[in-house]
Amino acid sequence: MSSKDNEYNDVWELVKSSIDISKEQFDKMVMDVYNKAQSYLTLRAAALIVARNLGVDTSQVAYPPITGRLIEVGPVKKSRSPRGETPYVLFSIVNEENRISCVAFGEHHINLLKNSDDKVLRLRKYTKAKLRKYTLVKITEDSIIEVLDDNKLPPIIDLKPAWVDNLSELKEKRGTYLVKVLVIDESTTEYFACPICGKGLELVDSDWICPEHGEVEPEVKKVWRYLVSDRTGTYPAVYFGDVSEGSLMNRLVILKGYFRNDELQIQKIYWVSEEELIQGV
Repeated sequence: MSSKDNEYNDVWELVKSSIDISKEQFDKMVMDVYNKAQSYLTLRAAALIVARNLGVDTSQVAYPPITGRLIEVGPVKKSRSPRGETPYVLFSIVNEENRISCVAFGEHHINLLKNSDDKVLRLRKYTKAKLRKYTLVKITEDSIIEVLDDNKLPPIIDLKPAWVDNLSELKEKRGTYLVKVLVIDESTTEYFACPICGKGLELVDSDWICPEHGEVEPEVKKVWRYLVSDRTGTYPAVYFGDVSEGSLMNRLVILKGYFRNDELQIQKIYWVSEEELIQGV
């Protein structure tokens, strides 16, 4: 029997933090299970069976909790099955080492994610969903998403997996990333917006309709249109948020966004240089 087969310290650590039992008692129970079916079990598998029988949730041993800052949440979609429709969203988190693509099912998780931009999340009791080109962390309605204290991870602008090097790379990638750009032109107009999500409304038979929330009373909001640039290219950009700094003209900006066709959709602005990079032109 290899030493690897004898390693179940992680299972023991989980058990002793959950129930009052000695290591000697636990080891004996493991050996009892193992001796009954050792042709089909490792000691670690036997330990998992014992832990489960003791009422300990062992899912985090198979899939350890994942911690990261929420960087993006997609639109709400629905999966269909014989049991009916279930809403879901795609989302991504980032930490110091990785960017993790995920999918969450159920209104509870969706509502939490929609209100947790950039917050530190811990994902537990998840599974994995394999797609053609990549694997998603799957948050089912039985999974747990926790919002942790903000000091559990550095700010998102300090997490390397959240960044792309330039606009050209962002345009080629799928998803939302941080990037540093120079704003070389700007203008603003007003539009009728959903008071809940801020999306633009469509006038249908004298009613204002939000694509996500249906009929609503509109709010008048500003939309900012920019021309942004770096060493790789110049692109139009649009931002539906508030700009507390006022004009961004000729300033360096750190922003979070993604490309829709050839237009950069700015989701958040994190930093604006105090001085204009180009003056007196």
